Amino acid sequence: MALKDLVAQKSALTEEAIESIISDYVRYDIDEHEVAFTPAAASLSNKAKILVYLVALQGWGFVVDDTVETNTKPADLEDNLGIPGGSLRPLLKDLKDRHFLTVKSGHYLVRASNLTSIEAEVQSLGGDKSTSNSKLTKNRRSRKSKPNETKEKSISNKRSAGKGNIGAKERFYQWIEENFFDDGKVLSDVQKRFHEEAMMVPKTSLPSYLLGAVRNGKLVRSKEDVNGKFLWVYRTKN
Repeated sequence: MALKDLVAQKSALTEEAIESIISDYVRYDIDEHEVAFTPAAASLSNKAKILVYLVALQGWGFVVDDTVETNTKPADLEDNLGIPGGSLRPLLKDLKDRHFLTVKSGHYLVRASNLTSIEAEVQSLGGDKSTSNSKLTKNRRSRKSKPNETKEKSISNKRSAGKGNIGAKERFYQWIEENFFDDGKVLSDVQKRFHEEAMMVPKTSLPSYLLGAVRNGKLVRSKEDVNGKFLWVYRTKN
């Protein structure tokens, strides 16, 4: 086995580790080069939020080809995370002392070699998906519904079927089969199409659909001049 094969495998493992930590909590806006938190991130403690955000920044290299400038000095993190400096700095020091973070030229970065430990730390700080699901299930079981209420909920659930993110993703892949991407589309075209079909999907969720389609060979992408801006254009793979 050649050394370059080992490098490729390490890269794949790093990408998987990053995705495992952040997938529920952030979305990438590839046009604006911004990382946005999902509603699920509200369950994270400030310390876990710092880790998730800094791990997400490490993922830019797997999301876009060009270099994304990331500023992660305490003042930058205070603005981006909404954590007051008086609370933020002690948390950063603790994470650095425990070797989760390192500092370069005043900027805080996660240690890529510690992603497994970081994931465990995020879970222990309130980001454990299995614990959240377990609590939700217990809360639901503890509620007593009247027969009519149960029936009304069943009808409501049927009416809303297909309107969530899973339904949106399935519809997205249907567009690929229907040749929607044959003439090339940018992210805003995809969002517009969702709006036309009365599906209000956040813009920050769309890159995961597009990049997933590129990775599984359904679409290809290239940087092109679109009305004076160089944007990623997605097309059906021939």
